[in-house]
Formats: sequence, C-alpha cells, structure tokens
Amino acid sequence: MNATIPASRTHRFLGGLVMTYGYQGLLVLAGFWLMPFYLRHIGQHDYGLWLVGTQLLTYLTLTDFGVVALLPLETAYATGRAGGSAKAEDLPEIVGRTARIVLFQFPIVMLLALVMWLMIPAQWHDLRGPLAVALLAFVVGFPLRILPALLQGLQDLAFGNGLQTMVWILSTVATVAMILAGWKLYALALGWLVTQVAMTPLYYYRLKTRFPGVLPRRLPPVVWSSVRTQLGKGSWFSVAQVAQLLISNTDLLIIGRVLSPTAVVPYSFTGKLPGVLGNQASTLMHTAVPALSELKTGESRQRVFQALSALNQAMLTFSGLVFCVVVVVNHWFVDWWVTARQYGEQYGGIWLTLAILMSMVVRHWTTTTSYTVFCFDHQRRISLTNLADGVVTAGCCLVFVKLWGLVGAPVGTTVGACLVSLPLNLRIIGQDTDTSIPELLRGMLGGWFWRFLLMIAGATFVALRWTPKSLVQAGLAALAVAAIYGLVMLPNLLRAPLGNYVRPLMASFRARFVALQMRFSA
Repeated sequence: MNATIPASRTHRFLGGLVMTYGYQGLLVLAGFWLMPFYLRHIGQHDYGLWLVGTQLLTYLTLTDFGVVALLPLETAYATGRAGGSAKAEDLPEIVGRTARIVLFQFPIVMLLALVMWLMIPAQWHDLRGPLAVALLAFVVGFPLRILPALLQGLQDLAFGNGLQTMVWILSTVATVAMILAGWKLYALALGWLVTQVAMTPLYYYRLKTRFPGVLPRRLPPVVWSSVRTQLGKGSWFSVAQVAQLLISNTDLLIIGRVLSPTAVVPYSFTGKLPGVLGNQASTLMHTAVPALSELKTGESRQRVFQALSALNQAMLTFSGLVFCVVVVVNHWFVDWWVTARQYGEQYGGIWLTLAILMSMVVRHWTTTTSYTVFCFDHQRRISLTNLADGVVTAGCCLVFVKLWGLVGAPVGTTVGACLVSLPLNLRIIGQDTDTSIPELLRGMLGGWFWRFLLMIAGATFVALRWTPKSLVQAGLAALAVAAIYGLVMLPNLLRAPLGNYVRPLMASFRARFVALQMRFSA
C-alpha cells in the first residue's frame, strides 16, 4: 500500500469492508429463501404494498436536516485534526450539540409521521396498521441513530458492521416466526422495529468502553450560532438525501401508483440479483467515506483525486463483472427462485434486466464522481447537482413508466444521470485538477471502457439465445463469464492508479501464502 496512506486507516477500512461484504453475502443467501417465503405467506398484492410502504419510510429520514448524516464526517474531521479520538477534545462538544439538535427535531418527526399515516391512499387500506407500527419504530429510533453514526465516524467499522449483521439475524428470525404465526404485514413491521432499537445498548457500551470520553457527560447549552452553522452544513446533506431518494426510491412508488402494487413485485424480483450484487460496489465508497474525509484534511488535492480514481476503477470493474454475469443467469435465477415454486411469472424480461444493469453501471460511475466533487469541498454544488438529477430522474421515470411500463423506471434513472450529474461533476473535477474532459475520461475509464463494451456485447449475445436450465449450468456459466472477464480486465487492474493498490496487496497475499507453505513444510 502506498506509504502516504497510514496503515491503521487502511486496516480499519479493509476490516470494515470485509465485515460489510460478509453481511451483504448473508443477505444474498437469505434472500434466496426469504422473498419467496414472504410472497407465499403474505400474497403478491400485500407484499407489493409493503415494498411501497418501506419506500415511504425512507422519506422520514429527511426530518433531521442532515444533522445525523453529518456526524460521521464531523467526527472523522475532528479525529484527523487531533491525530486520534483520544486527543480530539472538541468531539464530545460535537456529539452533544448534535444530540441537542436531534431532540429539538423530535416533535417534528412525530408530527410528520402522523401526517404520512393519515395520507395513505384508501386503496392501500391493508397497509395502515403495519405502517403505523413501522412509523412508531422510526420515531423511537430517531434519536438513537446518533450512536451508530458516531461509531462509523470513529471508523470502528468491523464492530459496527458485525453488530448490524447480528441485528439483521435477530430481526429476520423474529419476522419469520411471526409470519408463521399468521401476523403477515404486522410481522414485517415488528421485525423492522427490532432493527431500529434492539442493539442500542451495545452501541452505547462499545462507545463507553472503547472510546471513553467521546460521549458528553451532559448536553451542552444551546448556542444558536453553532446550531445555525451545523444546520447550515447539514442542510446540504439533507438536499443530497432528497436527491438520493428521488433517484433511488421513486421507482417503486411510481410503479405502484401508475401501474399497481402487484407490478412492483416482478420489478423487484427481476432487479434483486443486480441490486444485491451491485450494492457491493457502492458499499466500497460508503465504507471509504470516513477514511477519505480524514485523508482530505492532511493530503493534497491531487493525492485525494488519485485515491478516488482508484476507487472509481475498482467500482466500475466490479460493476462490469456484475453486469456480465447477471445478464446471462438472471432469467434462470428468477425462474428457479420464484416461478418454479408456482408463484406466477415474476421475471420482467431480458430488456428490463439490461435496463436495470445499465442503470447500475452508470450510477456507480456517478457515485464516484459525486464523492470526488464532495471531497474537493464543493458540498453545496454537489447537493444542488444531485437534487437536479433527482428531479430529472423522477420526471423521466414517471414519463417512461407510462410509455414503456416497467422498463421505463431504470431507463429514467440512466437518463437523469447522463443529462445532469455526470456532465456537471466531470466539469468541476476537470477544473479542480486542471484536466480537460477528454483527459479526465481517459484517466477515470482508462482501458476499462472498451473491454466492458466487448464483454457486455458477448454476454448479451449469449443471454438472448440461451438460458441455463439448472443450477449446475448457471454456476458453470457464471464461472466461465467471470473467468473470461477477469482475464480481459487483468491488464487494466494492474495499471495505475488502481494498480498502485492492487500490486502491493497481491504481493502481500503472495508473501503470506509462501510463509504458510513454509510453516506447513517445516
């Protein structure tokens, strides 16, 4: 690893990344069974209602005006300036001020939750009771989100992600038991309640024992100038959250209203494998945020750009792998997963699959450009750009769903990114790095783009003419596609900037393997 990156920061990042990927892998395996189980015991209409209802819940996260979302970054900045959490004397003040603001916001959250419940459409009557439980869970857990956010900022990622896995296992077991008892949508709502509050004591214990002195002994007095400053910073996070919801959460709402809640289910099943696998790449950026924020305080802009370019190459490389594998096996996967169990045809078709995958790749690239602009201190600019992207995306989704049905939703997401975020973000990055747009594109995409086009053309050709008929065929097809993709992409992986990180890691793994061989041979 490059010497300019502190080893402890890298180790914290990799440790958290391993735990996060393990958690995501568990979700994939469990999802093979859970979603058909929910569909069988709840029914397609009610399950579609729940998928729409969970999207509504995400809009309540806007009520903190970005204050909790800002805490991990403020924590990382404080520890970066002081050289560690133990030396960050201003950190308890930051945490206490955040807690004070969140408590002021608490009545607003309760009021908005009540308004959201009262505004449920009459045709969604079956959702009213379960959504009331879920809204109550959100209100109760609203101030408690400070604790995991603080742990994320302290980069205690392995513990936080491990605990997240425990919470998910606990809530899933409880949900399955309640569904078997006949509680249907109430079981899903109560399971979600468990995820909001169950592990709060453990978060608190971890902070008190591992990071003593970080939590304030009492809440600081209200200093309105400081509150205004923090709300001003957080408001741009809030704008970014609105944008993210418009980009990623409106598709199900639009499909549920324009088509029907029943239509949400095949759309969700068709996009499940691309979504779950694609999220692994997005997790890379999310996990890296505290480290990048700390890196930003002590490194040059060019050094930060190099790190982000490497992350961009890593994300797009993995994104392309997901595209090529999923386009070949997705039809078989959905049929094996759901239709073969006699739930009706749930596969949305090859064109929906291609549209979802292309949207995934474009959005992964958008994500890295957005983080780059953010780390170059253009918080206000990136928030406004994302908001414009969200508005355009939502409008395009609405129009295209009316015109083309389910395929219109991912097409709208792709169009929004290409019209707004990508051109505006690339322009800012080019200005800040004194690089022309063509040079910037060559640096970010490198030798990846033409290799990606070659691979998706071949994978799509295969998918249009052949579908696996068994688990063995699907597994062999996925392995063959992944192997060919790896060989095609390997030269690009070893080139700078990603190669600056890949080659030392490969050398480290090789050294450990040789040491292990020598130990056993002795």
